[in-house]
Amino acid sequence: MAIKFRMERETFSFYDGAGNKIERNTEVRFDPLTGETSRLVFDPGLNITPLDYTEAAEQSGGAKCPFCPENILKMTPVFPKEVAETGRIVKGEATLFPNLFPYSKHNGVVVFSRQHYVRLKEFTRKLIKDAFMAAQAYIQRVASLDPKARYASINWNYLPTSGGSIIHPHLHVIVSESGTNYQALTYTKADQFEKETGKEYFKALYDAEKAMGERWIGEKGNVAWMHAFAPKSHHDYVAIFKGSHSFDAIAEDDWGHFAAGLQAVFVSMLEQGFSSFNFILSADPKGKSPIHGRLIPRLTIGALHTSDINFFQALHQEPLAYKMPEDVALMAKSHFKEQV
Repeated sequence: MAIKFRMERETFSFYDGAGNKIERNTEVRFDPLTGETSRLVFDPGLNITPLDYTEAAEQSGGAKCPFCPENILKMTPVFPKEVAETGRIVKGEATLFPNLFPYSKHNGVVVFSRQHYVRLKEFTRKLIKDAFMAAQAYIQRVASLDPKARYASINWNYLPTSGGSIIHPHLHVIVSESGTNYQALTYTKADQFEKETGKEYFKALYDAEKAMGERWIGEKGNVAWMHAFAPKSHHDYVAIFKGSHSFDAIAEDDWGHFAAGLQAVFVSMLEQGFSSFNFILSADPKGKSPIHGRLIPRLTIGALHTSDINFFQALHQEPLAYKMPEDVALMAKSHFKEQV
């Protein structure tokens, strides 16, 4: 069994007030690994204006922000010495400390920078690399102390539209004894795929997407980027750390290459008007699959600032996308060549 890129098209026919027939197509795509469906729906010309949080940043930064330089050492908690000798993990401008309201048994927060409001175009490779290396160091220390906590991920809500409650950019590092639904399904299905084909799924996905080229974006060093066939939003960028089956295995150069690719993704998002996103970077607890990440934009729609999540995503648990993955990948590929 090889990777299958399956889709089905449905057509809805109706008439306008003058009696003219209208047809609208919906494309149902099946995730090659999990079989979960995504729906590509008619694009009415979705025009998104990037949100500017300058005013909100002025009102919420400095003395009012626990992550700003004047407060971070006074207002954030510290780890026990066995996790961090000085209570926090510091790498360049990045500072990692415990989450006061944890999502898991182990939950670190990484503040990227001294700057309160960092726009997408302002994220340097060093800022990105240092923040993720601080997160990696935390995962390594937790793993040495708590071998039962085998599910690790690095997560990012960027700006309030994504669910981020603080404008100051930061990551959440989660290490748990229990995987999330995404982790449990992904790695169970990856094990099943390998048993049936003798191939590791993400390696097979890398080979297939690179050969086809339709959703392939590019690669630098050991980090490859592509767009998901069955996207979880209007864009769905997938990063694969080739050969790195645990966070331990990611080298400093890999983080630099990842940062370069992420900058290219940011340029592609800005061209489409997206300014906010959710991101995850996940590790297989068995170490059989390479580290992989997914990034989707978040937005509001129209004058009412309507949420981009409705009953389909929230309760049917089925993503909707207005943008064709192949079109997004073609645009992102050009930016990847320019930036990387």
